[in-house]
Amino acid sequence: MPIPSMGVNMKIWGISDTHFQNGQVDSMSKWGEVWVHHTEKIIANWNTVVGNDDLVLIGGDICWSVRLDQAMTNINMIDRLPGKMKIIIPGNHDNWWQDYDTLRKAMPETIHPLIGNALKIDGQVICGARGWISPNDPDFEILDRNTFDKEMVLLKQSLDAALDLDPVDGIHVLMHFPPFTTKGHQTPFFKLILEYPVITCTYGHFHVKKEWDALPKGKIQGIDFHLTSADYLENKPTLVWQG
Repeated sequence: MPIPSMGVNMKIWGISDTHFQNGQVDSMSKWGEVWVHHTEKIIANWNTVVGNDDLVLIGGDICWSVRLDQAMTNINMIDRLPGKMKIIIPGNHDNWWQDYDTLRKAMPETIHPLIGNALKIDGQVICGARGWISPNDPDFEILDRNTFDKEMVLLKQSLDAALDLDPVDGIHVLMHFPPFTTKGHQTPFFKLILEYPVITCTYGHFHVKKEWDALPKGKIQGIDFHLTSADYLENKPTLVWQG
């Protein structure tokens, strides 16, 4: 889905695992100081760094809502924040997530969901999928197989869709689960990404320091990998790409 270029020198930011609340669960503050008033911190930091012509990649676990109508409170809050477009994918806790057509009808103009698809904005091509725990991960269980297989198909579908959009500058991949195991080893998702002209890959999901330390970050085989979990970033969107 191409979106007309405005001829701007935009930036791409990333953040995930914002875990916004609507009163459905206890305060996130029980998980540590970084989660105390974390919504207000994210909003303040977002307003500080993100420009109106920028893109923001939101990598899942957006809020704790269980229904789409509940989630719209947080979605509308995100819509009001700076950024030309906010691209979202589901995390494993986004139980409100629906099929693409339903979401597109419900989303405000500045928010676009990715479900095995891709879009082009000001020449930059973004695609993505949720991902899942991979078979070579020590936490993988037999019940994970179907979801893993489905997410591999969706990621390939999104990468193929990205190629169709003529990604002159390369492809930006947005995921929730990283293309690495909890021990930092490469997964089939990583190997699939390498088959395409990908230049950045953002991921989240992890919240434990020993996992943060184990996860590969930075440039690997020509791709810039960014861990975007909100607590890891101390509630401040991170710069993923700049034109």
